[in-house]
Amino acid sequence: MSKARHRLDSLVAELRENPRVELLDHTLAEPLPADRISRVIEESGTRLPAGVAEFYGEVGAFRLEWRCIVPEVGKGDRSDHGLIDILPLDKVLGDWSGVTWFPGGEQEFRPVVPFDFFTPEACVAFERDDDGAFKDQLSYHYFGEELASTGRTFAEYVDLLAASRGYWYWPKTLCAGYEDSAEVADFRRNMPLIFPDYDDALFRPRPEK
Repeated sequence: MSKARHRLDSLVAELRENPRVELLDHTLAEPLPADRISRVIEESGTRLPAGVAEFYGEVGAFRLEWRCIVPEVGKGDRSDHGLIDILPLDKVLGDWSGVTWFPGGEQEFRPVVPFDFFTPEACVAFERDDDGAFKDQLSYHYFGEELASTGRTFAEYVDLLAASRGYWYWPKTLCAGYEDSAEVADFRRNMPLIFPDYDDALFRPRPEK
């Protein structure tokens, strides 16, 4: 995962210069030292998917929030916003009891390991297989209710994260079954109004093999 920090810095700079956008918040944390990354991974007992350790070697955590100021965009909800909230590695690999699953209660989503809290009620997450290893592809998760594969590896997700600018609920565009949802419709309608270089072909579910 090379040049991740540069790409996120460039994303912040682009949004700052975009006359259609008000930049509300951004934080790019210092990279994690290699020995700290190794220790966190070892303590978790988890093998990370390709590119994750390299990413945290450049980016300790990242938060970005913006609001569109174009009158044609938005309808009184969050559809005129963007939010990226990539968690620190020790948080990602920490204990999600009481968040994704509950001891003595519902444990259907215990394999879900949040990574990007793009809205308080949903996230993009790693997902564990039955043996505890992380799947190669990331998933969209609406807490306590929905779980769907994005069909994208970690590296592919980071590429699309920059292209999406973290627009509200953008990960749903990658998941089969959400094509007619209100959030996906808002994304396809509003993104070209905010970002003239928007490429709609990038944000589609991958065909099933």
